[in-house]
Amino acid sequence: MRVGKVGNIQLILNNWFIALIALFSLVGMAGKVLLVFSAVLWHETFHAVMAIILGYKVREIELLPFGGVARIDRLGEASAKSEILMAAAGPAASLVLAAAVYIMINQFKLSSDIAVFFYETNLMLALFNLIPALPLDGGRIFRAFLSCICEYTKATLITANISKCISFGLIAFALYDYVSEGLFNISLTIAAVFLYVAARAEIKIIGYRTMRLLANKKADLSSRGFMTTTHYTVMTGTAVRDIVRLFNPEKYYILLVLDDEFSICGTLTETEVWEALPRRGYHAKIGEFLQQ
Repeated sequence: MRVGKVGNIQLILNNWFIALIALFSLVGMAGKVLLVFSAVLWHETFHAVMAIILGYKVREIELLPFGGVARIDRLGEASAKSEILMAAAGPAASLVLAAAVYIMINQFKLSSDIAVFFYETNLMLALFNLIPALPLDGGRIFRAFLSCICEYTKATLITANISKCISFGLIAFALYDYVSEGLFNISLTIAAVFLYVAARAEIKIIGYRTMRLLANKKADLSSRGFMTTTHYTVMTGTAVRDIVRLFNPEKYYILLVLDDEFSICGTLTETEVWEALPRRGYHAKIGEFLQQ
């Protein structure tokens, strides 16, 4: 549900978030709903601020039950470092706010239930978002680190599968709580279902990222007439999977291919590699990409 704009950024309330607010209201905590809303908005605002600092355009912010999503133009092209900075900004902001409230509670004796609730909300928001599960910030950070040592698609698959395992763990914990204590933890169940659904969605869209990156690079090269290029010298026996993980979204790549005698036997552009990859496979050797 669209609720307005902050500057040029559209603000959206996710249905899961609305459901959580409704739950708070039904159990007599309507007065605390505004605090939850403000904590999540604070968290997401700093994602957007970091994105703007790094030169990206933020189109909208969608508030989710345990955080949110700042939809940023060309985010899929961000380097691992940029993605880590943008993902970490939200939890860092929540921790700073939690620390500020904690100091007020302890140093200035602000011991009201509202202050304690606001402190706990920001702390839990930060800690939950640092869980290495997509689409949480911790999952994005973990995937970015993985993408430095393996191909982005593989990094996403690993992180998404970890996300599913975490969601099953949360369901198991909720069931244990219900069996042993007779309490049904609705919030934990919603979180588990949300993470599982989101992980499946991430797996479905990873195939589009590579093609989108390549299309954007082609468009930039066509419109500007030039692009920063990196050259790699590779042997024909090098596995393509070891090369594509080096491809950075912000540069275009050309491979100079050498045979066993260290003589040049051909060149490959990044476009040629990506377009032949579905046919050749990740375990193929670079030399095979020279064969028509």
